[in-house]
Amino acid sequence: MNILHVIPSFAPAWRYGGPIVASLGLTTALAKRGHYVKVFTTNKDGSSVLPVQPGKPLNMEGIEVTYFPVQFPKWYYFSFKLSNALKQELPKFDIVHIHSVYLWPTTIASYWCRKMKIPYIIRPAGLLDSININKDYESFIGSYMSKIKKNGYMKLFGKYDLHGAKGIQYTSQYEMDSSIKLQINNRGKVIPIGVDLPQSSTLHRNRTGSNVEPGSKTLLVVARLDPIKGIDRLIAVISNLYQLRKDFKLIIGGSGEASYERKLQEMINRNGLSDVVHMIGSVNPTEKNIIFQQSDLFILLSHHENFGVAVAEAMSMNLPVVISNNVGIHDYVKDYGAGLVFGKDNPELIAHQISKLLDDPNLMNQMGKNGRELCENEFAWDKIAFETEKYYEELISNESN
Repeated sequence: MNILHVIPSFAPAWRYGGPIVASLGLTTALAKRGHYVKVFTTNKDGSSVLPVQPGKPLNMEGIEVTYFPVQFPKWYYFSFKLSNALKQELPKFDIVHIHSVYLWPTTIASYWCRKMKIPYIIRPAGLLDSININKDYESFIGSYMSKIKKNGYMKLFGKYDLHGAKGIQYTSQYEMDSSIKLQINNRGKVIPIGVDLPQSSTLHRNRTGSNVEPGSKTLLVVARLDPIKGIDRLIAVISNLYQLRKDFKLIIGGSGEASYERKLQEMINRNGLSDVVHMIGSVNPTEKNIIFQQSDLFILLSHHENFGVAVAEAMSMNLPVVISNNVGIHDYVKDYGAGLVFGKDNPELIAHQISKLLDDPNLMNQMGKNGRELCENEFAWDKIAFETEKYYEELISNESN
């Protein structure tokens, strides 16, 4: 099968987190199954550009990746050259997999697919949930602008992009249930995101280079620093936990807008946590695996996660997890007993439960093993690629009938 993936940003734009990890994992897994896989993306990397030659195809782990330059307005990922390439090359493909919504690559790819009668599916990456559209967790201005832009897109382009898709790939039942309220498309299917499964030899805790005192615990969150990730909620929990015990530290891996990073650091300082909470900036995949090995517990209290790639990565490394029930895979975590899931935004309660967990190493160890089993059973990339392949075949078959 010849498969084209269209995504606004791609590896090595790691600052965008889960969507980049997910798209790289899926495309390489499909290529390993014998498919011809090509990726069209842009060279945008936050406010800068990637150090790649625009327009020149690169081979990356068995897939062919072409990065196209963006023009104004750059926030929209606008690219004439991407449009021209789609127009020329689309007839070569059996199906097109579009990642994300609201942006130019989605609109122009779906337009040319409809015009040339090439079946396409869209993976909205959680962006169709009302929480993500309204952004009520942000400032009034931030929330208002989000509603203006996203509702404007839905009226101008979304009804064509989404209704014209032969399928919508949701990454969790939570995402599908949240998005279905928009009555976008009744051809949705839940296919989770996969996760790499490290060798068993790397699963033991390794304190080398971590500067952790004997007997102390390392708590970890790895996430894009954005209000939706709930890092401010986590700091409030840590402030309560610090009143209960002093034998821990929290590592925050990730980057975001400079103003928001300053806000978080000010919150840390204001709560007297500067010796306990450490913001280490962006981490690449190798660095991420190292800090997973050095940590005892992974925490993510997001306002919304369609899936929760970092949570799955932590579980693949035998780490127990503490998450909010707004994380897409919370049902998996509950069913497998891989960690704690909280529904209420109660920092004091969460802190007490985390403290009890830290005092029970046997339970933490069992949760870690359960999480690894969960990843092996549900999120292995070959399994996910197989499910995606069958979905493609089903949609192509329906198109030809």
